[in-house]
Amino acid sequence: MRIAYLFNSSTPSSNASSIQVVNTCSAITKLSHNVKLIVPNTGLKTSLSKFYGIKKSPKLIKLKYFTRFPLGLNYYLFSLFSVMLTFSDKIELYITRNIFTLFLLNTFRKKVIIEIHHDLQNEGRLVNFICKYFNIFNRKNIVKIVAITNSVKKYLINDFNINPKRIEVIPSASSLKFKFSKIKKKKIYNIGYFGSLDSSKGSSFIIKLANKDNHNKYFIYGGNKEQVLRLKKKEVSKNIQINHSVKYGSLKEIISKMDILLMPSNSKKIRSLGGVGNIAKFTSPLKLFDYLASGKLIMVSNVKVFKEILKDGNNCIIMNNLNVNSWKNRINRIKFETSKINSIKRNAFELSKKYTYLKRAQKILDF
Repeated sequence: MRIAYLFNSSTPSSNASSIQVVNTCSAITKLSHNVKLIVPNTGLKTSLSKFYGIKKSPKLIKLKYFTRFPLGLNYYLFSLFSVMLTFSDKIELYITRNIFTLFLLNTFRKKVIIEIHHDLQNEGRLVNFICKYFNIFNRKNIVKIVAITNSVKKYLINDFNINPKRIEVIPSASSLKFKFSKIKKKKIYNIGYFGSLDSSKGSSFIIKLANKDNHNKYFIYGGNKEQVLRLKKKEVSKNIQINHSVKYGSLKEIISKMDILLMPSNSKKIRSLGGVGNIAKFTSPLKLFDYLASGKLIMVSNVKVFKEILKDGNNCIIMNNLNVNSWKNRINRIKFETSKINSIKRNAFELSKKYTYLKRAQKILDF
């Protein structure tokens, strides 16, 4: 099948959305489909295979006139140009996360799969107008609506009156492959965080935790050099290293050196890329699935939507608040309960086998 994925974000880049889209497209190519990934002319100047560590890459097409992230008028122009670019290619199926692109594909009656990852509060006025008055999600040319979580599915049903049978919940995935190893009783554990440096996702909390817990070593990987420098201006203890994000293909080696992985998100407000909105009710963090695949011990905030995947005491440790002393005390108890912790780690590792990109691609194309 000839498939076009229309995606308006920097590629390649360390953005979670780009990592997910590229790995999904790569998995679709492994299923013997011809995939074109159409993006703006932003992102790094390197190959998808080198940056993401993938063996099979979709054909990447960058629209050269869009040299910045398409905002405002450029958001709509990028959607239009990316759709028009495919007309001579006899594309059989389109996939997109862009609502205005969906509107255009509906207009041209193209077969399309739309992925929805959160509510539409951050969309522009025109998009919200279209969603309200054009019944955009109930067109016959839409072969499937993919919701990243059950919370997103409920939102779509309640707010847009969509038949539940048309929506399939397909969580994110990981392409990282690890060997399982047991945790051992040690004096010093390596404790890591990988992801956005937005404070709502826990970077500032981890700095406070490291300042309190001088028995262990802490590592943060995320953001660009400017964001890292701003974070380092805070009171930072000697037992924490703060690093900018690395290419996805290098993550496995770094995560392998960790003993514990953290997700100390704000349970009431989690901002999306760019520090806007609130996706706490809907989010399915990409790092969660990489954490599961690693077989490391995961410690995570008590965010309701995370519990669609995670279960306290079974495949992770869920902390009920962002109290530094509570997290510190729980971490320092781990060395005395290695048998229990290894059972939790093993369950997480086995669970991750359900969430591979190949399985995700198969579910997306099962219509």
